[in-house]
Amino acid sequence: MTEEVMTSPEIENGATTAGLPAWKRALFFVPGKLYEMGVRLRIALYETEYLASKTLTKPVISVGNITLGGTGKTPLVEFIARYLTDEGHEVAILTRGYKRADASRPRVVVSDGTGVQASLAEAGDEPLMLARRLPGVKVVVGPNRHENGKAMEDANECDVFLLDDGFQHIQLKRDLNILVLDATDPFGDGEMAPFGRLREPLYALRRADAIVVTRADRTFDQDALQSVLDVCEVTAPVMFAYHEITGLHDLATGKPQAQRLISGKKVGVFSALGKPVIFEDDVANAGANVVHRKRFGDHHRYTQADADALVADARAAGAELLVTTEKDAVKLESLDFRGFPVSVVEIKVQFEDEVGLKSLLLRTIVRKQGKYYKKPKDEA
Repeated sequence: MTEEVMTSPEIENGATTAGLPAWKRALFFVPGKLYEMGVRLRIALYETEYLASKTLTKPVISVGNITLGGTGKTPLVEFIARYLTDEGHEVAILTRGYKRADASRPRVVVSDGTGVQASLAEAGDEPLMLARRLPGVKVVVGPNRHENGKAMEDANECDVFLLDDGFQHIQLKRDLNILVLDATDPFGDGEMAPFGRLREPLYALRRADAIVVTRADRTFDQDALQSVLDVCEVTAPVMFAYHEITGLHDLATGKPQAQRLISGKKVGVFSALGKPVIFEDDVANAGANVVHRKRFGDHHRYTQADADALVADARAAGAELLVTTEKDAVKLESLDFRGFPVSVVEIKVQFEDEVGLKSLLLRTIVRKQGKYYKKPKDEA
């Protein structure tokens, strides 16, 4: 099996200084500590109410993480949006649109609930993917999520807001703060970036109203995880979830494919994710014989040269097809893979206590709105 990893001299995409020589790590010490002090000061200003968080009149449910890199947050956002829509709510996802190519516009309506309204450059990869997978759900991109939410409230365009990647967005109050932890690395070595993978100090865990531990089907030390939560005086309920491959589709045509298509096949796997190894393992566990792996930096913008290299390397490794993710697929549609088959893996989140999570979501909305919605049977 061959493996290629795109590297960068910069510390980004969840990387830390751990793999750098001692003299290079030393260069990050002062900037790193200054960054940590700034984060701690910002949290303290909001906790002491020196800075006031802004509010929206509609319920605000936030999904976010405390570490850099992928934690499996996006499938959870999709699950919540889909469930609340099925319950009769008009859901709007407010997201920043990280690393979108065209960041000049402060507010981009990716979907108005009737169809996709923005390009990949305007939306960013994850917002565009969510907009396509969630018909009927509004998706709005922009850094000022309070202003974007207020505009939607004034136009009476939704009744529930869902903040994507909102745990650190403390300038906007939320009615339910869901923190996502990756079971394989929940606390990012216990240190803030760039020395570890934490976005903020561990005491920030106390802000969580609920914790969802993803990838809980993998081997991990549950007692150690709970002990950290206990030390940090976290009282939020802890729920466990895992991701499951539920299908495939052809990149070129969009046609569904049977999951058994990759079983026993020699495949090349490529992605631009925070934690590509998790995706690669999922493909292998589905029965594929992974003969080549290619990892790009998170949110990488693919070029035709990338596509040509992927096909050439896959053929050289003896692969029969290439396999990638839905997040990557939205960035590949304009590229030509020269007739080489590319399959896109579809993943959904599964819960040990799905009823408990759904109940928590509905109770949050009832507390804020004072009423319960249920879609009429003739609309279901």
